[in-house]
Order: sequence, then structure tokens, then C-alpha cells
Amino acid sequence: MIQKPALLTASSGQLIYDVDTDALDGDLLINQYFLDSIDSAVNARIPAREAFAKAAAAHGYFIVTNDVTKYTKAKLFEKVGKKTKIFARLGISQVFKGQSDTTLAAARGMAVKFYTEQGNLDLLGVNVPVYFYKNPLLFKELFHSFGPNPKTSIQDPNAIIDFIVQNPVTLHSLLWFFSEYGLPKGYRHMNAFPIHAFQLYNEKGQSYFARFKILSELGYESLSLDQAAAISSYDFNFFTRDLYNSIERKNYPTWSLEMDILNVLGIKNLDFDPFDVTRLWPNGTYNTVPIGKIILDRNVVNYFAEAEQAAFNPINLVPGIKNPPEKLYMARTFAYSSAQKNRLGSNYNKIPINCPMYAETYNRDGDPPVLDNGGDAVNYYPNSFNGPVPYYDPARPRKQFKIVETNEVHLEDSRKFYQEVLALNDQKQRLVNNFARASLRVKHTLQEKLLNLFQQVDPDLAARYEKTLDKIKKNVKLPNVVEDLDDDNLNPFSNA
Repeated sequence: MIQKPALLTASSGQLIYDVDTDALDGDLLINQYFLDSIDSAVNARIPAREAFAKAAAAHGYFIVTNDVTKYTKAKLFEKVGKKTKIFARLGISQVFKGQSDTTLAAARGMAVKFYTEQGNLDLLGVNVPVYFYKNPLLFKELFHSFGPNPKTSIQDPNAIIDFIVQNPVTLHSLLWFFSEYGLPKGYRHMNAFPIHAFQLYNEKGQSYFARFKILSELGYESLSLDQAAAISSYDFNFFTRDLYNSIERKNYPTWSLEMDILNVLGIKNLDFDPFDVTRLWPNGTYNTVPIGKIILDRNVVNYFAEAEQAAFNPINLVPGIKNPPEKLYMARTFAYSSAQKNRLGSNYNKIPINCPMYAETYNRDGDPPVLDNGGDAVNYYPNSFNGPVPYYDPARPRKQFKIVETNEVHLEDSRKFYQEVLALNDQKQRLVNNFARASLRVKHTLQEKLLNLFQQVDPDLAARYEKTLDKIKKNVKLPNVVEDLDDDNLNPFSNA
């Protein structure tokens, strides 16, 4: 039996007559189909994310594979084999939606929302294990310097290099981003690091600090600049396409969720700041504990309703996981909340993709959607009418861990990365090649400042950069107008 199609209506439910589908016949101002269509088209967009505007997304589940109740009482981790529904968004920052997935030196990230019986848990990770800065005031400066120039609306390499030399605290993370670790071979080969040291506590009230990490089961693989350019020549959306098609083929992407653990009692005896997100914890100071698997097995049905309206916030934690004490975390919670309200309205947590399994609040009214708006329930606290009451958790640490943060820069972390993480000559040269290419259009004075910064990290890094930059300057001429193009060789770096 052939199913009849549904009858077409306007957004208000009015039936659309066949004659109204021809805008050339009749009065447009009383044509509900025309008015509805145009109004929808010109008001379809919402503000884009400032960070990670371009992204892929999918649903899936998390399954516990190891007993971690020694460290946390979080119910989603309470027993081996327990499954929790998740939604993940994997994206690229510092680019517009239409730009390539394979852009160099752009942060990539993976945000995972766990729908637990105790509320949503959001883990927001970037693709390298250290962050740009710890001073929250650098947030705007980073985005402005890596964003389009206010006059030309083109990304300005002078601003990028100037930002680095003016803020050497960012160098450690940018060495990671400019190396092979900054450009993964698609999202399925990408790792993600939520960067902060969260305070965990178990049923006995014992506390630990943990840095979570999300590691690809496929293993990390990277793209070279030439490979990235070749892919971009025919597909700007290859990372997104790869993730989507892999799930459609039932080749489900999988990541391991692990955590590096420090005992709270030993924090004061450490000779490093474990809350400094610009630095790695030294080997031998922590234990790595596996938790479970993140598996993405279902693509979104409607990208806008799910991926675009998804709202993440690092403040979304559950009992057993307490907030970190550092200022950057506090600033991020405000920034994410403010951004979501701007994009989605004050009731963004009532949008289906963001709805928790359990929510009882006194919040009312505001921007749609309001759902049932709390019905006729009491809307203030405290009250005498059996309204929801706060949760008392006797195991939760009552005192906030206090720390003293400074703007001190530790170039030894950059030195260790260059000397030890990039152990092979090819790895070092690839990093240098990427920096040299990125700084080719940069003013000589800024190139000299970057060279001086590299000299403080490692003389070999500085020497390689100077030699490579000189070679590229001699052999590469970047076109600035159409007349500069070489029709026989449209890739000027092929001469480098």
C-alpha cells in the first residue's frame, strides 16, 4: 500500500492551497506560504560559535571497563559494564564554517556530553595536552590575533607571531600545534584533553586530582602540510565526511577515557604547579588509570537541531567530580554560559539535545523553549510547598582548594617538548618548516623576535628556523594579486 504524503501547512498549521505555491499568481502579502517561506529563510541563522564553529557530531555511548570507585563516587562510573548515553561534537577553532578541516595551527577539540542520572557531565577537550595560557584575560587577545585583521578581514600572520612573542607562555602549546601533533589525520585519529585538574572524591570523602584524557583507539596519526593541502584542494570537509561515513558503515569510532591521578595529600610536596594548564605533569608524579570507552555509533538526524544547538559548559559536573581551583576554569564557565545564552537564549538547557535526564529548578519564563515552564509548581526557594531542595553530599569536600597563580613562564617545557617529544630529526624539521611557512609574510622585526624566543628554548631550534626561513625566502614568492600567479606552478612552496 502506497502511503499518501502529508498535507503541507504553514508554520501556524494553516493548510497551504495548491495555488499558493506559485508566487507569480495572486497577492503575495496574503500568501501565507510565501510569507512563511521568506520569513524562515532570512531568519534561519543564529550567531555562530566564536570557537569551534565548524564541527562534526554524533551520538553514542560510554561504557565503564575498569573499577574507579576508589577515586570517584560519580554514578556513571559506579560499576564495570555500565553504559551512559553521550553526544559528542568534534570541531576546529580559529576558522569559519566554510574553511578547510585541514587548516594548520588551528586548535581542534572534542566535547562530550554524558547524559547521567545525576545531570549532564560535559568534558571539553583540545587535541594537545596543554593549553595556550592560564591568564583568562588572554582569551580575547588570542582570538583577535588569530582571527581576521579588522581592516582586511584576512588572517594576519604578523598578529599571530606578535602574539606569540608578546606572550611566551603560549609557546609551549603552539609548539604542539605547529608540530605533527597539531594536525591529526581526521577526527577518528584525534586525541582530546580536557586540560584541567578536576578534584575527584569517593564515598569515603577521600580526594584526588585528575586530568582526564580521551585517546583514539585507532592511534594518533597526522597529516603533513602537503597532504593537508592536497585534501583541501578537493574537499574542505574531509574530517567531517570521514567521521560520518565511518559511522554509516558501522565502523564505529572509539576512544579510551583515562585519567592521570594525583593524591590530594601529596599536592603540597610537589615541586610544580599541578593546576598550570600550560604545563604537563612530570613523568613519575602521577598514576594513569583507565576508565572506559567512548563509542560513537549514530549520526545526527538533523545537524542544526543537534550539533548546532548543542551547548557545552565545563561547569556541568556530577557528584564525585568537583571543580578545579584555578582562575581559567572559572573564566571558562562564565564564557561558555554567556556564549550559549547569546546563541541559543536563556533556556538553552531545555533544547532537546541539551536536556538532562533529571532537572528540577525554580527558573521560569525567558526565551523559548520553555516546555511546560514548571506548570503550577512553586517558583521560589525556600518554600513550604514541597518544592525541590538542595542535595547534601557528606562525602563532598566542603573546603575549596586554594592556590596562588602567577604569570611565570616556563620555557623548559618548550625545551623538553623540542628535545624529547620531538625526538626524531624529521619531527623537529617538520615543526620548523611549519613555523617558517607561517612566518614568511611576517615583518622582519617579528621574525627576529621569534628567532630570539626560539634561541632561549634551544639553539638548534633557532638555527633550524633561521636556515629554513632564509631558504624559503630565496625560493618562494607568495602571490598577492592574480598577476603574481605562476600558471605552471600554483603551489609556490614546491620550490622550497
